Amino acid sequence: MTNEVIRQLNDQQLEEFNKEYVGALEWETIKNLIEQNFQGKRFSFLDIGGGNGIFTDRILQNYPESVGTIIDNASILLELNKPNLRKTLLLASVEELNNIFENSTEFDLIFFNWALHHFVKSSYSETRKIQYQALMNARSLLSENGYISIFENIYDGIVFAKLPSYLIFYLTSSKILAPIIKKMGANTAGCGVCFLSKSQWEYTITDAGLIVSQYTDYKKWKDINIMRRIMRRIFLHIGPVRHGHFWLSKK
Repeated sequence: MTNEVIRQLNDQQLEEFNKEYVGALEWETIKNLIEQNFQGKRFSFLDIGGGNGIFTDRILQNYPESVGTIIDNASILLELNKPNLRKTLLLASVEELNNIFENSTEFDLIFFNWALHHFVKSSYSETRKIQYQALMNARSLLSENGYISIFENIYDGIVFAKLPSYLIFYLTSSKILAPIIKKMGANTAGCGVCFLSKSQWEYTITDAGLIVSQYTDYKKWKDINIMRRIMRRIFLHIGPVRHGHFWLSKK
């Protein structure tokens, strides 16, 4: 690994992410899995990239015996958190996980809610490495019978599954193209984003020593703008797009 740190969105871009993406359907998935696997037991959890704390607060409210920690590298989002004695806030990067926590620290649940695709560096290869390393770091903090929960967008190519991932990364990470890409609707323009195909996510998960215990696929996204949909298929090779949930355990 190089000494290069993960790129960070500017304040204006971060403000656009000051929202909660876990909706009713996604929450039902999480709730069912927690109740199936913890059955009312006390558990500790880590919310990586938890930002404004809305999701963490929901967990704490629904599970009074739980204790949560949020780690995020954006102070502008962490400052929006509501105080809670069972919640700890850490201003740091996912790269620092192993340095922040002592060897004895373990979490029963670790969440990545649409966070992994924001772990971006200057090259595609280094970006893919840091996504893998983030999962490795999380695995090292996971209790023996713990789980890692990942919500992520799935971008499969029409023929070549991995191609949209490459193209979207290079377009959004280019500072030269940033003004154009921003006008096209990419709120990460100039910083970058790295979505993956389902097979790429699965390969990275397995390579990090984790098992997909359960996977939930959500409905394909529908873009009502026909012209935009055609342009994406032609220039970005994008096939069906949706989001999915990976529930992981140690091998």
